[in-house]
Amino acid sequence: MESTYEPLIGIWVKARPEYIRTFIRNWETTKNTQAFCVYDLPPMLPKGGVVFLHAINLNRLIAYARYVGYEYIKGWYDYVELGNDQVWMEERDRIWNTFGPYRLHTHNKEEFDEFWKAQKGVRGLFLMESVKELPEKIPWSKSMRILQIHRPIGFSYRYLTFKQVQEFLKLTRLKVFIEVRGISDPEVVLKETS
Repeated sequence: MESTYEPLIGIWVKARPEYIRTFIRNWETTKNTQAFCVYDLPPMLPKGGVVFLHAINLNRLIAYARYVGYEYIKGWYDYVELGNDQVWMEERDRIWNTFGPYRLHTHNKEEFDEFWKAQKGVRGLFLMESVKELPEKIPWSKSMRILQIHRPIGFSYRYLTFKQVQEFLKLTRLKVFIEVRGISDPEVVLKETS
């Protein structure tokens, strides 16, 4: 039986619509790498991987971006439970000082602090560039078929195979050609087509 190599080259990630819009505005204004904080361990993708951003309150896929890296964060819930909130707060401030205010989902430090507290810290972040609104917003019913799940709860992101990324690109009507270069250290290249 012949096996086919199909790398994981993308993620489907959910966030509040206002956070996604802030990432889009930040990118359009500054062209600086954006930092997406996640409660889970950060996703690890090949450079150039495709990020599809799903707005949870609208229940639609509304934007996409290019993945460029990740970072682990020390300020996690275990520190709070042990009564050591110093690391938790230091990491919160380090992330704000490194990426805020125009590379995060909010420009407001108090709002960021509240977000960090509500998440009981953030476990990691991934970095993305070229954050853009999709020409066609995709309802959950269509995303569900590609992801093969029925409800988007219990996780902040899902990995996508090459085939799934192609299916999302087709649904969104993005005019791009996708190529994966290399195997041991792959890179994903998206080229716009006419």
